[in-house]
Order: sequence, then structure tokens, then C-alpha cells
Amino acid sequence: MKKRKLTSLEKKIVIRKKILNLFLLWFSPTNSIMVFLSKNLDKHIAKYQKILSLQHNKKKCTLNSSKYAVA
Repeated sequence: MKKRKLTSLEKKIVIRKKILNLFLLWFSPTNSIMVFLSKNLDKHIAKYQKILSLQHNKKKCTLNSSKYAVA
């Protein structure tokens, strides 16, 4: 489930980056449309990084606990 969530977030991020770069050809970066798209992209990137961080911490915790486990 988490893998699917990551791939859907990755797709959303790529699509929004392409749209933002395309619109930058015609609009100023301070345009309200550009600001809205940029904030939306930032929101998705923050979600993506949060999920990656949680997964990394979970793996790190399990590695540390198995390292000190005594059979």
C-alpha cells in the first residue's frame, strides 16, 4: 500500500513540475496562478518527504534492534 502511495505521489509531483515549468514560459513567477501551483507542488513534495522519512526511520529502528538482539 505504501509503495502505491509513493508512486502516486511521485506521479503527481512530476506532473505538477512539468505544468509549472510550462507556465513559467508565459507567466511571471509572481503571478497568482504560479504561486498557487508552486504551493500545491510544495505540499505534495512535503508529503512525499515525510513518508520517505518515516520509512527510513522505521528501517533504521528495526536494524538497530536486530543488531543488539541476543539469541
